[in-house]
Amino acid sequence: TGAPQVEARTLAMLRGLLLQLHSACAHLASGARAFPSSVQETVGHVWHSVEGVQASLACARSFHDLSGLVLAQSRDRVARAQLGIDGLLEHVGQHTPLPWLVGPFAPALVEWPEDVPVEMAKWDGCVTVG
Repeated sequence: TGAPQVEARTLAMLRGLLLQLHSACAHLASGARAFPSSVQETVGHVWHSVEGVQASLACARSFHDLSGLVLAQSRDRVARAQLGIDGLLEHVGQHTPLPWLVGPFAPALVEWPEDVPVEMAKWDGCVTVG
C-alpha cells in the first residue's frame, strides 16, 4: 500500500470521525435546551467549529489539496471545539446532581438501601462513633 492510499484512508477516517462528532453535537444541542443560554451558545460554537472542519475537508482528495492556511484554520477550529467541550464537561460536573450523571448506579452510590443486609464480618474491629 502506497502513500496515496494511506493518505486517502486517513482522510476517509477523519471524515468519518467528523461525521460522528457532528452527530454527537446534534444530540448535545437537543439536550442542551434545558441548560442556561451560555451552555447552549457553547454547544453552538462547538457544532459550528466541527462543520467548519468538515467543509474544509469536503473536497480534498489528499492533504496536498489543502493549503497551509486551511490546515491552520482547521487546527484552530478543532482546538476551539475541544475547549468548548472541556467547558461543557466542567459545567455539567459542577452543576448537575450526582444521580443525573451516574444513572442507574445512583442508588448504590448516594444512598444505602434499607432492605440490603449488611455483611458485618467486614466491619469487625471497626470503631463506630455515634
